[in-house]
Amino acid sequence: MPSHQLISLLTSAAFITAIATRAHRARTKEPARPAVTQPTFTYRARGGSNHIDQMLHITNPNTVDVAPVLTFTPVRGDGLVLREVRVETAYGSDRGELVLCPGTGFDVLNFSGPGAEQVADVRVTVKELAALPAASPADYIDAKPTRGGAAVSRFAPFDAVVLHNPHPVPVSLRVVHLVYDSPPPGASQQVVHRTPIGGLAVVPPREDLVVPVPASTAALIRERGAGRAVSVKTYPSR
Repeated sequence: MPSHQLISLLTSAAFITAIATRAHRARTKEPARPAVTQPTFTYRARGGSNHIDQMLHITNPNTVDVAPVLTFTPVRGDGLVLREVRVETAYGSDRGELVLCPGTGFDVLNFSGPGAEQVADVRVTVKELAALPAASPADYIDAKPTRGGAAVSRFAPFDAVVLHNPHPVPVSLRVVHLVYDSPPPGASQQVVHRTPIGGLAVVPPREDLVVPVPASTAALIRERGAGRAVSVKTYPSR
């Protein structure tokens, strides 16, 4: 076969292969995730009766779950930025750890450093925003401390936490032990210690999941929480 005919056949074969490859990629390409609208935020220094102080209320206007990475700028009542104040979160909205169901959700903020007592509000910036495939159940799931299989108070030593999922779908969440300070009159109460219990927990539909507390974590919880207000909380996560 003449060389020019061979080159022509090889070129045609390469062209057909490229077309087939592009077609295969088009068929196997993941569907594009829907565009999402950014959440909105309201900070409340005082939560009122039976509510946590220093709460960041978050509204997710989308029809799917979202996981934001947030940054915070603390300000005084007159709007002055408190540049030396450090802001931390109880539920990880600054790390992309908190999943927000459609509707309302929240995180709890902690302030430290020079001027922390002057914080009156926070400006919130959405650094990243991931849209998740679906919407999770919005109901809160309790974490019940147990010791030796028996329910105990959150103030007592415990070696496991029981999570109950009443929903017909799995629920992904994390568990955290929170310790609160005792503020002077008129000041807001804030989280001074957070201790994660285990990692990401996926609770099966309509079932219980027992999350064991390692001995080192239990010891840390006892040390940090002795004589203080405490709680054991869950939050939707990924």
